[in-house]
Amino acid sequence: MPTVDSVSSFSASTGVGPFTWAHTCSGADRLLRVTTSHYDSSDSVTDITYNGVALTAVPGGATTNGQYWITAYYLIAPDVGTYNIVVTVSGNVFDFGAGAISYNDVHQTVPFGTAVTATGTDTTPTVTVSSAADELVDDGLVIIHGGTLSVGAGQTQRWNAITTTGFIKYAGSTEVGAASTTMSWSNSSSQTWAIVAVPIKPTVGAPATSIVPHQAYYRRRRAA
Repeated sequence: MPTVDSVSSFSASTGVGPFTWAHTCSGADRLLRVTTSHYDSSDSVTDITYNGVALTAVPGGATTNGQYWITAYYLIAPDVGTYNIVVTVSGNVFDFGAGAISYNDVHQTVPFGTAVTATGTDTTPTVTVSSAADELVDDGLVIIHGGTLSVGAGQTQRWNAITTTGFIKYAGSTEVGAASTTMSWSNSSSQTWAIVAVPIKPTVGAPATSIVPHQAYYRRRRAA
């Protein structure tokens, strides 16, 4: 099963970026996942890098709810060490928040399953993904700041913060996968939100030890 290596998050107020923060990656069979959240009517993320290497948007891992944007990105085998994540946006965003999780023991050619997004305006941001018991599911949430936000049962909160300007909250969590995994949050007041969840796949395990035919033959000869 994938394991969490390290977590980082970042917040900014109104600005054109680039938005920069440090993140550390270590271990084997690595994957870096970054989720960006912002409030804006038209501007979007145009580029995101780790140690100068571009991340790729997770297919199906982006959505908007009115002016509230959330997008999932990934990088297979990020460099080991502490380096900057740099996010470039197309214009002047009003509020920006992001979280990063680096993983170990992740499949290096098919690192994730099908991403799922959802939007709404209520007190219970929720999304359900198809996954498996040997996977780990992570999610990212953007929601208008108002009330108190709490992570759902069975999930491990990785970040839960208010942007510098204070208009939106951004949050993220992980949960051990199942055939169907629900990622949920509870907010004490009804607000507009958008959420994305991504199932992370484990690395291919080493094959079970076996005896090739000629070895089996000579072992039988010795035992006779």
